[in-house]
Amino acid sequence: MGRTTLIEHDVPVEMRDGTVLRADVWRPAEAAPSPAVLFRTPYGKSALGLATLTPSQCVDRGYAAVVQDTRGRFASEGEWTPLDWAQEGPDGYDTVEWAARQPWCDGNVVMAGTSYQAIVQWLAAMEKPPHLRAIAPAMSTSAAFDAEQLGGCLRLDHLTSWLGLTALEWVQRRAAAGDPVDAAVVAEVVQLLTTPDVPLRRLPLSAVLDFEGFPGRLRDVFAGKAATVADYRIGDVGVPTFSVGGWYDVFSYGTIELHRAMRARDPVAGRHELVVGPWVHSGQLPQVQGEVNTGLYGSAQGARLADLHLDFFDRHLRPAGHDAGQAAGGDVRYFLFGDDTWHRAESWPPPEAVDASWYLAGPECDGKGGRLLPAPPPGGVGRDAFTYDPENPVPSHGGRVLQLGRLAAGPLNQAHLESRPDVLLYTSEPLTEPLDVVGRQRLRLRFGSDAPATAVVAKLTDVCPDGRSLLVAEASLRLEGVGGAPPDEPYDADLLLGDTAWRFAPGHRLRVHVTSSNFPHLDRHPNLPGPVGEADRCRPARQTVWHGGPYHSVLRLQVLPASGAGEAA
Repeated sequence: MGRTTLIEHDVPVEMRDGTVLRADVWRPAEAAPSPAVLFRTPYGKSALGLATLTPSQCVDRGYAAVVQDTRGRFASEGEWTPLDWAQEGPDGYDTVEWAARQPWCDGNVVMAGTSYQAIVQWLAAMEKPPHLRAIAPAMSTSAAFDAEQLGGCLRLDHLTSWLGLTALEWVQRRAAAGDPVDAAVVAEVVQLLTTPDVPLRRLPLSAVLDFEGFPGRLRDVFAGKAATVADYRIGDVGVPTFSVGGWYDVFSYGTIELHRAMRARDPVAGRHELVVGPWVHSGQLPQVQGEVNTGLYGSAQGARLADLHLDFFDRHLRPAGHDAGQAAGGDVRYFLFGDDTWHRAESWPPPEAVDASWYLAGPECDGKGGRLLPAPPPGGVGRDAFTYDPENPVPSHGGRVLQLGRLAAGPLNQAHLESRPDVLLYTSEPLTEPLDVVGRQRLRLRFGSDAPATAVVAKLTDVCPDGRSLLVAEASLRLEGVGGAPPDEPYDADLLLGDTAWRFAPGHRLRVHVTSSNFPHLDRHPNLPGPVGEADRCRPARQTVWHGGPYHSVLRLQVLPASGAGEAA
């Protein structure tokens, strides 16, 4: 006999202030009370279809599932204020406790979901609802970790396309209430989602979406009245966590750092687990990412991601018959590109990873392009220069971007950008053995500029024998006061390339790009001092990278000492 699932739609859940939020409840029919998995989403509960974990998969394993529209979204009452995180913690607390009181729940509640749905888990857990037993945030970050990753730059296309997307439902609500939104607002929202390059070139940026009453104006973000991502009191999160990320997720660094922060506070094996796959920031996690087919095990289904979630919940909610401690092999699972298998580690970075330095150097004799050397270059100081013009920025192509506007994420070929005069290249000799770059990667540049303020953008790519230059990792850093430095003393620019797990195969080469823009993924630095988004003009800047002698510019990798066999998913 097949399983019967009961689904109740638009179940009212009253918050402490009397506002009614609505949820769909999925549960096994004629079953004893069971634990509940709570999903809270601003994107419409009826459309929830995550590759990480679905309500149907929860029910298959004997859990109930609650899928709730957050305050002011779709079927829920209240006012929607994007980027106002203050209400999500209390609403999460109230919903957890409501679920625990229902006759179909055994009093144990966990939370799951991706991106915004992950952020609200951290905010709810901080409030310490008594019946919350664990959270499983996928692809999340915090304000502090996001700022570290971006080096002070603004993830421009991400922010504006997300505001535009969420504004569509706001527009529909206003129209349904007999208070239609001005046509100019609708036109700008549509333009941000279809041809974002046009409005995002506007100066000052604070003029974008600058409409009175619009929920989430850029002007408010720049003024500090709205935070693009939330921040957390990690010390108040006392439940086990199961974190999921992707190497090309916009929140890759934040996901990993939140896991590391929880492990540092609570190092008991099995309490905090991390899974990092080959994925971009998406609810769907297929095996094809960018231009790379990662094979069967590269998809969420091939990785058994839903089962991993539910196994984690079982270990903490149903210890009888389940190992309540760490799953065999370590608390970290990561996917190694190029090897295309999953690996396990006790922690991140893997304890066996070692440091390896590669030095930027000038070209050989009359050769073109700089070199990337495994040892300090002989000879004296060298310098390479380019002109960065904000009016002609390097276009974004691949990497850790959000795919709501017109950008494509993941490991895309950068070769068409490498002929630009404002992109410096430093390339290694072909490798004779596999090189597994696994861990956290950084780039230290000795950098100079004739502008009083500017930005640096860097990329690490894998140059294939056929000439493709696949993007592996990227970094950005906003520099203030560089033009005031002595002309013969470069500025130390430390760029965080973030985390990856990538095998450079024999015959392949490592390459570093150095430039000053990545638009519209990042805002264009105007080469003038001042806060982000407020410049009403820009100017070109002459940028210089120093290397050799006492001014080494160095790529700092973490690598595995020898390639190891992976595991099937």
